[in-house]
Amino acid sequence: MLNFEWIGRFHPLIVHLPIGILLFAFAMQVLQWWKKSDLNSAIGLALLLGSISAAVACVAGWVLAQSGEYDPDMVLKHQWTGIASAVLGGLAYLLPKFRAALLSITVVVLSVAGHFGGSLTHGEDYLFPSKKSATAAVKLPNLDSMDFSETPVATVAENSTAEANTEIKTVERRTFLYRDVAAPILENKCYSCHGASKMKGGLRLDSEAAIRKGGKNGVVLLAGNPDKSNLFSYLLLPEGDDLHMPPKGKPQLTEREIAALHFWIKKGAPFAEVVELVQVGGATAAVDQIVIPPFNAPKMPNKDSALLRPQLAAAARPDLEEKILGQKVEPVAATVLDNFKQKNVVISNFGNESGYLMANFVNVKNYDASLIEALKTIAPQLLRVRLSKQPVQDEDLKTLSVCKNITSLNLEQTQISNEGLKYLASFPNLEQLNLYGTKISDQGLNALAKCSQLKSIYLWQTQVTEAGIAKLQKALPHAKIERGGFLFPKPDTSKAKTK
Repeated sequence: MLNFEWIGRFHPLIVHLPIGILLFAFAMQVLQWWKKSDLNSAIGLALLLGSISAAVACVAGWVLAQSGEYDPDMVLKHQWTGIASAVLGGLAYLLPKFRAALLSITVVVLSVAGHFGGSLTHGEDYLFPSKKSATAAVKLPNLDSMDFSETPVATVAENSTAEANTEIKTVERRTFLYRDVAAPILENKCYSCHGASKMKGGLRLDSEAAIRKGGKNGVVLLAGNPDKSNLFSYLLLPEGDDLHMPPKGKPQLTEREIAALHFWIKKGAPFAEVVELVQVGGATAAVDQIVIPPFNAPKMPNKDSALLRPQLAAAARPDLEEKILGQKVEPVAATVLDNFKQKNVVISNFGNESGYLMANFVNVKNYDASLIEALKTIAPQLLRVRLSKQPVQDEDLKTLSVCKNITSLNLEQTQISNEGLKYLASFPNLEQLNLYGTKISDQGLNALAKCSQLKSIYLWQTQVTEAGIAKLQKALPHAKIERGGFLFPKPDTSKAKTK
């Protein structure tokens, strides 16, 4: 019942073992040469452990690379230098006569592999920043020192030697919000996870084309509407939320940086320099003394913000799953778990002391409705079910409804329709529902409105409309509804007047 994606996440932890052990072996080799002492046994043991751990790290790294979230060319370089390090370490162990030379080569190759690994994680310029990027960094504005309430980002293009007069003049105002405001923020806080070498969720934020394209979960930028742009709205989620960006533990955006991104998106998210003709003038002011009216930074959302109210309300509601986990339940027999294992259904628990279970169908190759029927045998213990990308039908939800303790149900990219959602009313403890990539519409949302206990609903790339979501949000004011990425119906412009 191994979750291979989970194994890949251990690569950053495992990979440091061979680095330390092989470097220690090299240090002992140098010490042996210098002190003329016999350390062959210790060096051999270190090489054996180092090469084995390097091989394990290679396997975990290969699994991690299958996510497709890293630059393929850089992954190949890191992969083959890592494999070479493991092989060379093994040869150094097996061939004591050539150990000194092989170990020296191992350290060199290991260093190169480490450099490629660091580039994958932190960017290619992390260790040796280029002069170009270093120069560009000097020109980036210091948003923490900018006062958005007083400092304009625009400049006036006019003869600076013009004499003061009372005449109204037309001058150019130039603004380059993406280059001067948005891009520096994204580079400092987002590129490490959403850049050329690493693309979490298939999303890159280092170019106009990449930002407009979005990631695996749809578009992230809706020009002119920050609240419906995940690029902005995810910044405002509680830091402990799984969707909060940047992730917990990463450097967070300051209030000024969030305000600047809000302003850029509100202005239509322009990626090019904007040139405007404005009229300026005054009784005593010279042209070069004219101050273009500044923009005001948007106020940061507070606890009464309409954008955050659903999240805060959901957090204040009782956690049904936590309540259930606090109750004792009989453990499931090993023979029952073995039956699921044979059918490639991954069954895992919430900890060694808990009898409650999670069912994941990610490895199921030949889905059959009988698999849902089999879940009835673990109904009292079953809390979370993931049926992503399986040909699940509406009737399967009716079968599953006997599992009353289910708190989380993932129906991502299944064949569930509006008709099947009516069965969700039979899940009294369902708090999280993922309907991403399904064919549900506003009609199906009417059934969800009856599930008053729902706290999180994911509706990416469905056929629901903005009006339907607004109606559902009104019925479930406490629920957090994720809508990013789907397209709303275009308005009928056939009757539009033409000049």
